[in-house]
Amino acid sequence: MSRNDSFPSPQGSLRAGRSEPRAVLQMRNIHVDYGTVHALRGVDFDLYEGEVHALVGEHRAGKSSLVKLLSGAVQKSGGEIIYAGREVKSFTLKSAIEAGIAMVYQDLNVLPSLNAVENIFAGRMIRRRFGALAEFRMISKAKELFNRLNLDVDMDLPLYRLTQGDQLKVEFARILLLDPKVIILDELSNKLTPEEMATIYDILVEYRRQGKGIIYITHDIEETLKLADRVTILKDGYRRGTERVSDLDQYRLFQLTYSYAIGKKEIDSNRMRFYLLKRYSEAFIRHLPIGIAILDVSDTVQLVNFAGIEVTGLANDHSNARSLAELLASLNLPIAEEIRGKVASREEFSWDEIRVGDDKLVKVDVFPLHDEAEELIGTAIIIQDVSIDRYLKDYIIRAEKMATMAEVAAGVAHEINNPLFIIRNYVELLKGKELDPDGSEKLGKIEKELNRIVEIIGSLLSFSRFKELEGSRVDLVEVIDDALLLLQHNLSTKKIRLEKHIPSDRAEIVGDENRLKQLFLNLLLNSIDAVLDGGFIRIGLARHASEHLVEVRIADNGYGIPADIQSKIFSPFYTTKVNKKNTGLGLSICQQIAEAHNGIITFTSAPGQLTEFIVRLPIG
Repeated sequence: MSRNDSFPSPQGSLRAGRSEPRAVLQMRNIHVDYGTVHALRGVDFDLYEGEVHALVGEHRAGKSSLVKLLSGAVQKSGGEIIYAGREVKSFTLKSAIEAGIAMVYQDLNVLPSLNAVENIFAGRMIRRRFGALAEFRMISKAKELFNRLNLDVDMDLPLYRLTQGDQLKVEFARILLLDPKVIILDELSNKLTPEEMATIYDILVEYRRQGKGIIYITHDIEETLKLADRVTILKDGYRRGTERVSDLDQYRLFQLTYSYAIGKKEIDSNRMRFYLLKRYSEAFIRHLPIGIAILDVSDTVQLVNFAGIEVTGLANDHSNARSLAELLASLNLPIAEEIRGKVASREEFSWDEIRVGDDKLVKVDVFPLHDEAEELIGTAIIIQDVSIDRYLKDYIIRAEKMATMAEVAAGVAHEINNPLFIIRNYVELLKGKELDPDGSEKLGKIEKELNRIVEIIGSLLSFSRFKELEGSRVDLVEVIDDALLLLQHNLSTKKIRLEKHIPSDRAEIVGDENRLKQLFLNLLLNSIDAVLDGGFIRIGLARHASEHLVEVRIADNGYGIPADIQSKIFSPFYTTKVNKKNTGLGLSICQQIAEAHNGIITFTSAPGQLTEFIVRLPIG
């Protein structure tokens, strides 16, 4: 049984059913600098009672720096920490423990020359009435703690004579003795067996039921999905997103957390690829959507995953190929001999857009795998179906002439999702109300949105970048007010502070009311997704008569848009969200709507601080 099998999957959010969830910890705009090295750059993070909040990211993403602020091992350079409802300028090692914060570090933090009992009670020895040590009481309590951890250890031995796993469990026993409000575990599963982790998971389940907050740092995506209620992704010192695990797309979480699935240019070293392959179970690798074949040093095939079979047309009866020659004979690739040569020479190489059959293009990468001592331990052959990428590039080139059916279908699906979402919001607004004139008006709006769905479906065959626009005079003030009303439930659920700077008089342009509403709904939904609970969104409208335009600005203090992807965010199907419901068309459609109204949409973003979208539309 794997260590993940022992931990029950959370049934939705742990806070489900609580009308007023309580945040035990809130961290806002956190900066940590080590000299000239910026470890954290404006990170937001919060933790609720009765929640397991996972922190994931590559090495040096900032995970340990964030939690060491709470244990007192690191001091912040800027930002705000609110713990148990009060602002804390900084923690020390002592004040953190006194506040009920306990942490098991990635590196062992024990006193190796002392025995297990002395380590557990270091700094808080139990004494008798006249000051003598109550050794019997301490030994008895230690045995009780060790029984919970299934640990059978000679209590007279100094810790340096115990295994690393037993030393770690002694350190964990210190947490059990503290009975803290917040538990922080940094890469615990790296050092314990699956059976030992099963015991730890049982204790975490109990702590979660008691309402304690748990921050869990891990590289293991499967462990994250099994264990956590929410997950925050850190990358290069920035927060890339925070999502409920129940809403996650597993592959997108893997893709955003690690460079592995993004592309060769974004991979720092071959070691990182093998590091990831080592860390994830064979079952996970088998289900990755990228084809992977793993060879050992003798070029014996250890694994070919399902995607590799599907991408290359490898027949099921050949999927048990054991040698590289058998594998290449089965893969049906015209570059088989070239691959054999690169594997034999232990050379890293890539082939782009290799044609397989009549209509499939694949990208093939060969990577020698090395251990930490730089010794060769095998080879990975990565096979990706890039047919869609090629077709999308072709589509973008001729996008001014026609839209492909793929974009049509996906675009309509995205359009339909938003009206349905709006209807759900109206239902929420009307729940528990008598059917009065106000309710009747809202029911009328529901009917209007349903009619819009019919319009969208009817436009399926003629949809193409909104070129044909039959507009009328539209008041943007009214459009924005309608959008905010429709999203009122979402804003209140996340306790988002809305700053609204909208004039009371009209701001008219010529356009399509429904499409303009779609534009602002998409931008506002992006902001709502980006901010943590208690964040803020600012929306403002201004008329510039001298330039004959109306300008709408929507800003938020969410996780922002990192510089390395800012050029891509308006591209069709591109998305940085891990939410499995996201199609990557929201901003692309926003740009199309703005351009169809002879307007433009731009943005600025300082990740972790402020992101602002600016829509400029002509007057009249």
